[in-house]
This record gives sequence, C-alpha cells and structure tokens, in this order.
Amino acid sequence: MKKFIFLIILLCLSFFGKSYAELTAGKFINNPDVDAFVNRMNKQHGFSKDYLYSVFDKTMHSGFTPQYMNQPAESVKTWAVYKENMLNDIRINLGIKYFKEHKTELAKAQKQYGVPAYIIAGIIGMETNYGYSPMKFRAIDSIATLAFYYPRRSEYFQKELEALFLFARKSDTDIFDIKSSYAGAVGIPQFMPSNVLTYAVSGTGDKHIDIINNHLDALYSVANFLKKKGWNTGEPVSMKVQVKGRKFHKYVTEKPCDGYKVTVKTLKKAGVTFPFPVSDDTKAILFTVQGENGEEYHAAFNNFCAVYRYNPSIHYVLGVNYLGNIVGSRSGTKLYSR
Repeated sequence: MKKFIFLIILLCLSFFGKSYAELTAGKFINNPDVDAFVNRMNKQHGFSKDYLYSVFDKTMHSGFTPQYMNQPAESVKTWAVYKENMLNDIRINLGIKYFKEHKTELAKAQKQYGVPAYIIAGIIGMETNYGYSPMKFRAIDSIATLAFYYPRRSEYFQKELEALFLFARKSDTDIFDIKSSYAGAVGIPQFMPSNVLTYAVSGTGDKHIDIINNHLDALYSVANFLKKKGWNTGEPVSMKVQVKGRKFHKYVTEKPCDGYKVTVKTLKKAGVTFPFPVSDDTKAILFTVQGENGEEYHAAFNNFCAVYRYNPSIHYVLGVNYLGNIVGSRSGTKLYSR
C-alpha cells in the first residue's frame, strides 16, 4: 500500500512537471558553481567552508521558483487587468486598517524622510498585502535555486545569495529561519538581501535592524530607500492627463525613467492637459497604458522614478500611487501626490 501511494505521488509530481529529485535536498552538492561560490565567500568574507557546505547540503531546490519568475504579476499586458487583479476592495480595506493601526509609525517615517505616509503604505500593500501574504519560502532555497539553476539571472542572484549570508550573520539569524517570497525578497517591505544591507535602517536608533517583525524599522527602510533613490518632498508621482492634436506624440516614451524628460510647459504646448496644478518648469515623462476604456495617457514625474527603482514596472508604480491615494484619503490623510 505504501509503495502504491509513493508511486501516486511520483506520478502527480511528474504531471506538474517536477521530478521527485527537484523537490529534495542535495542538488547543491558537487556543483562546480556552488564550489566557486563557497571559495569566494571563504576568501572575501571569512565564512567557514564547512559551514557553507552544511547549509547547501540542507538547501532545497525549488523547482517551481523559475516558473514564478517568468510570470510575475507586473507582466500582465494591461493596466486594466493589473488594477483589477491587484487593487481590489480586500486590499484597500486592509490598507485602511493598516494605516490606522500604524499611523504613528507612518507619520514618523514621513517626518524623517519627507516621503508621504500613504506612499509608504501603498508599497507595503503591494508587496505583502499589509502582512496578510505570508512568506511561504525559505530565502536560502529560493535564492540558491535562482543563483545556480536560473541561467538568465544567475549572476544577479549569486550576489543576492552572498548578501543573504551576510545579512544572516550580521543579524545573528539562522539562515534557514529567514522566510521570503519566491524571488527571495524578505520582510515587511520585501527587500532583496542586498537592499537590506544597503537601505534598511532602524526607526528606534537601535543597532539591531528588524524589517521582518518591526513595523517602524520596515517603514523607515522603505522611506529611506525612496529618499536615496531621489524622492523629492512635495512633488507628485504621476497623474492621468488628457491629450489633443498630434504634437504630443513625439514626447510619448515606452521607457519611463530612462532619462527622457521634458518640461510640463512643453507638454502643455503640445496639447497635454493636466488635471492638477503643476509648475511649468517641472520635468515630466509622458507614457501610455491600456485602461478599462482603452488607451490612457499619464504624466510621470521624478517621484515616479523613485518608486520605479523599487520595482521597475509601470503597472507597479501606478498601483502604489493608486492604492496609496485611496488608502490615505479614506484614512483622513492630506494628499500631496496624485
């Protein structure tokens, strides 16, 4: 009977495209790339080879992770579909609840860094659904799988794997206890390990930084990231605009935040109408998305690009701005971003 059940399990795994071996430990041993990584970590950071190999011996190959990487939520074809999928009433209501529960921490982060509380809350909502999207993976499993079994981005994920070991050592945490997304992002703000080392800060002044359990540290870290990426206090993120004529077409770009910007005055002269007051000398980016009723034109500003560096997706940034504005306004917060 046991043998029969085992065969059924193997058949099921085969049906879903994953062999039994792909879901077990041992795939990181006797791997030349892993050996090279271990040698580098030993020489550059003083990690014991025995320790590193003991970790890899227990690391599980996550055969599903590369598939998730090829189908991120942001990759959906239209803004209308992304908005429907991601910005539902459940997420909005959780955001209002979160905003009210952590109003003090959000206000402190806003005061310290000049990043609006509702933009910070918008990011937390998009990243972890305000804490209601549990981290289902061990970070070591996800990142190691991508580092050594996802050739397209292996170099990037080997650097993140290096950062994960450094983060675990710095925080005196068992590396197997660090939970993450399928891509290896950790904590309330979903920082990749390298960003934890670079941008995570303490909101209390304590030397120990905890973005996994401490909301003040997490919110300060999000704001610090945006500030370091060029956030300008008081400026808008983006807004939906109206267009007429044909002159504006030459200013439309498919790659926002690549340095291509023109002044609001120039766009106005080309037939672009802004729904809210914006200084004529402000630099803007004009782009299009497919909304519920067809093509929409949006103007993005400097702060759009700060959020874009958090996650390089137009849909993601629009989502953060949209969610943040709704959550903030329904929580009684003054808005100065559109």
